[in-house]
Amino acid sequence: MPTYSHSRISTFEDCPLRYRLTYIDRVRRETEGVEAFLGSRVHDTLQKCYEDARRTRIDALDELLAFYDAAWQKNWHANVVVSKKDLTADHYRQLGRKLLTTYYQRFAPFDTDLTIGTELRLSFPLDDAGAYLINGIIDRLARTPDGTLWVHDYKTGAHLPSQADADADRQLALYQLGVHKRWPDATKVKLVWHHLAHDTDLVSLRTAQALAEVATAVIQVIDEIEAATDFPPKETPLCEWCDYPDLCPQRKHYTMVAELPPNRYLNEPGVALVNRYAALKQQASQIDAETEMVREALIHYARRNGLGALRGSDRQARIRFHTSLKFPAKSDPARAELDATLQQAGKWEEVSQLDATALSNAIDGRGWDRDLIEQVMRYGRLEETTSVHLSRLREGEK
Repeated sequence: MPTYSHSRISTFEDCPLRYRLTYIDRVRRETEGVEAFLGSRVHDTLQKCYEDARRTRIDALDELLAFYDAAWQKNWHANVVVSKKDLTADHYRQLGRKLLTTYYQRFAPFDTDLTIGTELRLSFPLDDAGAYLINGIIDRLARTPDGTLWVHDYKTGAHLPSQADADADRQLALYQLGVHKRWPDATKVKLVWHHLAHDTDLVSLRTAQALAEVATAVIQVIDEIEAATDFPPKETPLCEWCDYPDLCPQRKHYTMVAELPPNRYLNEPGVALVNRYAALKQQASQIDAETEMVREALIHYARRNGLGALRGSDRQARIRFHTSLKFPAKSDPARAELDATLQQAGKWEEVSQLDATALSNAIDGRGWDRDLIEQVMRYGRLEETTSVHLSRLREGEK
């Protein structure tokens, strides 16, 4: 069985097809979203910050920003994708500088805890037999003077989750399991997410029972992955950042027409078919609405004039009015009262399914007591249904 990670498991949950392409078929892509690129450069800079602090060297903010800019320039490549049309790469670079500045101003001189490691790699089993192995990388592991181990994670995205989201997050809970495996004497471990864009920290403390439940749930997902033979695509908002749109049946056509000029785009067979189908559906919807209006007008005209059939040029419309007796459905609170009334009268077996026809026949022809009929009819209502049947006129009728 392969070694799993939180990201590998999440990929399967988000989209089985993407999982297959990434981890089974191992299709490699050179593209990288600018958001991920920014996050990597911020992580690089914070790693330098805390590694220097471990050696008693406190970097000035200008030094860290210069390191960040140099790392940005060194690692930038032609396949970094800026998907938002109104933003440029430099907008993102400046955003990274802003995130680092806010973080620095809050936590400098970085002496409230002792850094044990940055970008700390963990590999540990979820089960006693060692069959389910997990890999992970902790952004920073630190110890405060009271002996608490803190698992730090840096988030550079715009989304700010709730405390409930943090308490349910699986990634750092897995890291906590790994910390306990490596440092079994650790009695207190806390998880903290630094949401740099919001200058906000979310802290979570997991009990031994909660961690055991996480391990069990992850093992179940791994078993599902190992047993999978089909990896269908799954559409989510994450599709916008997928590396494989040209290999996905749900997104492939988007890539086929994305770069076509307007004159070729509108004539592309798939685009033309969708546009024609949409136009026909809209016409059909309009026709259906008008048809229903005319049907209602026919019924109203026939009712007002006491007619059962109306003549047209070569067709006739027959209108039938039918009244039926309806009783409460099973979901209706009055149903239980009606059931009790019938059972008490000893008539339940005759109409145990509460069929309207059976009840009507019982009331009309089985000699039920008038008092019972009156009790039952308190729960019944007369409901009219109307039908309109269109047929051709005979030759002699035209």
